[in-house]
Amino acid sequence: MSEELAWPEALVVDGDPRVRATLGPALEALGLAMAFEREPAAALARLARRRPSVVLLAFEAGSADGFALMRAMHARCPGLPVLLLVPRGADDCVAQAIREGAADCVGKPIVPEEIRARVSASLVAGAAARDRAGLEALSAALVLSGPLAAVLEGVANAARAATGAAASAVFLFEDRRLARVAGDAAPATLAAVAAEAAETGVPAARAVENRTVRSVPVLIEGTASGALAVEGPGPAADAGALAPFAARVALAVVEDRRGSDVRRAVGASLGRLATQIAHELNNPLGGLKLYASLLERSLAQDGLERAREIARKVARAVDDLAGRVAEIRAYERGVGTGPLHELIERCLDECLGRGKPAGGEGAGGT
Repeated sequence: MSEELAWPEALVVDGDPRVRATLGPALEALGLAMAFEREPAAALARLARRRPSVVLLAFEAGSADGFALMRAMHARCPGLPVLLLVPRGADDCVAQAIREGAADCVGKPIVPEEIRARVSASLVAGAAARDRAGLEALSAALVLSGPLAAVLEGVANAARAATGAAASAVFLFEDRRLARVAGDAAPATLAAVAAEAAETGVPAARAVENRTVRSVPVLIEGTASGALAVEGPGPAADAGALAPFAARVALAVVEDRRGSDVRRAVGASLGRLATQIAHELNNPLGGLKLYASLLERSLAQDGLERAREIARKVARAVDDLAGRVAEIRAYERGVGTGPLHELIERCLDECLGRGKPAGGEGAGGT
């Protein structure tokens, strides 16, 4: 069973413990749980375990100034809204804070009504930014083309970027066993939640050790063929945000299967055609081989060594042609190797490549 997921959180970093009592009710009114840290190192350690929805950061926090700590937080959690708590009237500080990437500034002493308004606006702006990032990542995933492995890797990367996750992986059933086929090396929890989604055919989520995992099934013709899962600190990504990426995985798998079916069908036709050609060549080659052998024996009896060498060359040329015929006949059985086999494969790749839509594999639908 999936565990209950944590509430959205606001991280407050301030050396003054009285700020906690002032901010708590204002943040709770916005539906945010509050975490309070006095030291920068403790704040960064908490950030590694759990991504908050917003950070309120005192301009002077412990031994490090607020700008340095904000830069460190953004390096760990890109796009995280950070509001600086600055002394009222410090206009130069406010201007620099905005240039440094602060979502907003709140004056101290703190006014609860102002905190609610500015935090609420930052949350809305952050959600809009995440939506834009998600759309950009989804657009990138939709236009992916190339081999299946490359497309799945691209989808895993796009899902990670869209959800702000620390890890993302694609799982597919192979020989009835769920296996990771793309994305990050799967932690045990990520693989377990992916297995739950793949086996039940519905989204699954779990919160474990300050991490959250969300997984959605990869559905092909109504049947779960695998799962897409993400894991990271903070609240789990919404299943609705992951569903389009799982659908892109399904589309890539379907297209790969169709391409394989077409390739097998065309290859089989080419094999039958090649076998017919080989059959037509085989009888004349057999006759040439016999005549060359007879000619070599006749010339040996007459003592014409130079003519015998020419006869041997004819025989070797006939043997080489016979080898090409053997390659052609082996192609139909799927065991062919050698230059002719490679030539047929290259021609087949070129024909199939010309038959793809101009927009790439991602341009179509299931």
